Amino acid sequence: MADLYEVLLVDGADRWHVGWVVDDETETDVLLRHQGKVPVFTSRAALEHHAQEHGLTLMEDDPDEIDLDLGGWLSRGLPLAPTAEVSELWHLLYDDPVAGRALSGEELGEAYDDLVEEDPHWYATHGPVARRALADAVRRLRALFVPASSLDASP
Repeated sequence: MADLYEVLLVDGADRWHVGWVVDDETETDVLLRHQGKVPVFTSRAALEHHAQEHGLTLMEDDPDEIDLDLGGWLSRGLPLAPTAEVSELWHLLYDDPVAGRALSGEELGEAYDDLVEEDPHWYATHGPVARRALADAVRRLRALFVPASSLDASP
């Protein structure tokens, strides 16, 4: 059975509450979709309302806050983000059917493994390739965002 968690996405001055579907049976974690788009909410209350309307149980855990630009590392290359934040963003994007395509491949698989293993030379070894791939994944994901208020009310 899938669980729905709240994630707070930060993109510059914008902050969105989104639902993250964690499914142990399929071993995938993906952002909530509605008519092919990722609904973004201005408040937790709006996300809760959407979940209730669609028969989803929103877990009570505190939301993960994920910076889509990693403090400027994706767009400018500096400053280097903490590797834990890179890992969190990567994990959010990896299973996504649209954004995750940018993160496939053997070289990026090795980069992610080294990131998880906290390789102290990760940025020197994998930084440029990972940065390009993550920036592409975030670009694909942003193209799917739609303000929840503009969605059709039907499930």
